[in-house]
Order: sequence, then structure tokens, then C-alpha cells
Amino acid sequence: MDYPKIYVNFAAYSAIEKGNLIVKKNGILNIKDFEKLDIGEIVDVYSKKGKFLGRGFKNPHEIRIVTLKKEKIDENYVRNKIIEANNYRKFLGFEGAYRMVYTQSDWLNGLVIDKYNDICTIQIFNHGFELMKDTIVETLLDLGIDSIYEKSIGRNRRRAGLKEQEGILCGEKTETIIKEGNAKFKVTFEGQKTGFFLDQRDNRLELERYIKEGDRVLDVCCYTGGFAVHAAIKGSEVVGIDLSKKAIELAKENMQLNDIDESKYEFKVGNAFKIMEEMIEDREEFDVVILDPPAFAQSKKDVKNAVRGYHLLNRYGAKLAKRLLVTCSCSQPIEPSEFKAVAIDAALKANKWIRQIGSYRTQSADHPITSKGTEYLKCLFFKVDEF
Repeated sequence: MDYPKIYVNFAAYSAIEKGNLIVKKNGILNIKDFEKLDIGEIVDVYSKKGKFLGRGFKNPHEIRIVTLKKEKIDENYVRNKIIEANNYRKFLGFEGAYRMVYTQSDWLNGLVIDKYNDICTIQIFNHGFELMKDTIVETLLDLGIDSIYEKSIGRNRRRAGLKEQEGILCGEKTETIIKEGNAKFKVTFEGQKTGFFLDQRDNRLELERYIKEGDRVLDVCCYTGGFAVHAAIKGSEVVGIDLSKKAIELAKENMQLNDIDESKYEFKVGNAFKIMEEMIEDREEFDVVILDPPAFAQSKKDVKNAVRGYHLLNRYGAKLAKRLLVTCSCSQPIEPSEFKAVAIDAALKANKWIRQIGSYRTQSADHPITSKGTEYLKCLFFKVDEF
């Protein structure tokens, strides 16, 4: 079947060749033809010289390519790709809780599905997949999912020109208990804080290797206690900080779920920078400090301010750390080398000498990296010494 042809400039062509499957409007040569098409319509993308580059859906501000082949994109395509993605996670050894579909990495550009036992959350930010939502739901039900919660909100959803949607699509379950190594976590799907950051799974498990019984651990931007719980089950005393009272309440529940004595943990609600500054003034120290803030940069224009934020956060973290600093960034526009340089310089400003332990770490394998645009999480473990 023939689809409308969209021709792109060299910059867009080069980006596609490197695995970036989003074509912005400023890369389209026949823009008038693009504007005439219906939102959600399937289009073929070509280079200026007529080379076929991919097939995808028109969205208001971009084309989201979903295949590099001239294959049919319909309900069967979506169903098969979801099943293939799930089988790939099983091949990797994931069970229980994992990211089942990770947008373009699984040839479903603009669709994210997270699995928590027999509950799934879905995020749609592609008009084409919005039109096939029923197929997505039916496929998940066929895979044994009981309840499906939609969380199609945020920047990408708005950019697609789609109304934000959040709520239960089918089923009645609104919470579950997941296992991660020896730790258990309650995950809820109603209210202000939903889901769980599955991308940090491997890094949370790695943390346990470096925790000693009796350690004092600070978990900054702890959310529902991911790192904190893993530290606590290894015998440490944990202090967690988060801006969200709801997240802190769930973090406490997760401590109780893992039979951690109340004397072994404390959670503070408030601005992490302010609380850490007060801790430094009070000359507090921690054997281990974990920094896992939300994204400071969503685009390249945010990078300069984000770097300043990361520098200050890491300076405070290094100042408070005695033995180990674990620092993370989920800002995709910031390069791994730049983030590492920021952390090292920040530590020096805090009169601390840090040495990287092992290799640069990133998101867990259920968030497969296929191009620069799909790699966003950076996690570094540093041994800390004074000088």
C-alpha cells in the first residue's frame, strides 16, 4: 500500500540514520503536504534524493517513525510488537515488574508500557497509537494482565496535541506488591504518586554490595524509598528526603513491608537543597549518600541551568558523604561525560576526592538503548575520601 510521501532535509536524514526516529517539522521539506495530512495518518519518510527512510505517524509537530521497513502498520503490527517486546524481557530474565514496551526501542514509538505483576500502566504520546488504544488493551488482557491504568500525561502527551488522560481503563486492582531482589515494594495506581522507577532496578541492587551493617545512609529525592529500602535491608540506618508528602508516606509503608524497625529510618519532607544545607551546617555525616533527583533538563536549552543544579546537589552530597557517593541524572540532554565531570568538580569544591567505582551505569535492560535518544539515565558510584 502506498502512503503519503514526506521528504526530509539532510539533518533529519542523518538523524534517522543514527537511530533517531522522531522527525521534527523543521526537518520536513514538503511542509505544505505534511500540513494537509490528517493527524494520526501513516506516512512514508524519504530523503531529498528519494531514499526510503521509514514509516510512521503524523503528529502535530513531528513524525514518529515506527518501522524502517515498508511493512503494514495496523492492529496486528501493534499486537505483534507488544508480544515481541514482552518476550524479549522474558528472554532477559525479567519477571514480575518491568518495562514491557519502551517506545522506539521496541518499534512502538510513542508507547510505553510498564508491568507490575498483573497490572500494567500505559503511556501514549503518538496519535497513531491513540487510535489503536483498544488493540493495546486487548493485547495486554490476552497476555494475562488483570488491570490496566493509563497515565498519558506530561510534556510528550501535550506535544502530541492529545488530551491528558489518567485513570483505570479496565479491571479493579489499584495496587500490588512487587519484589526486587530481597526487597518488596508497594506500588499504587491511584492518587498523586503512582508507579515505581523501574529503570533504577540494577543500580538499587548494586547499592547493596557497598552497604555495611550500621552504616548511616542518606537517600536524597527518595520518592517511595527505592534505594532507601535496599540500604535498610542490609542493616543500615536511613534518612530519606523528598518533596512529596505522599511519596514519603509510601516510603514508610515500604519500610514496614520489609520489616524494618522504625528506629532504623527517618524521612524528611521538603526541599532537598535546603535540608542538605542545614545538615552541612549541623556537621552531619553519612557513610553513604545517594542522589537521585528528577530531571533538571528536558531539552538542550535547559542544560546550562541543569548543570548548575547538579553541581550544587553533588557538592552538598559529597560534603555529607564519608565513604560512598551514588549520583544519578535522568536528564537525557546531558552527556554522561559532562555529568561525570560535574560530579568530580563538585566534589573537589567540597574538599573531597572521589574515585569512580566500576563502569558508568545506566538504565536497566528492560529500557533497551538503541540510539542516543533512548539513553537517559546516568548513575555513578564514587569512593569518597577527604583531602
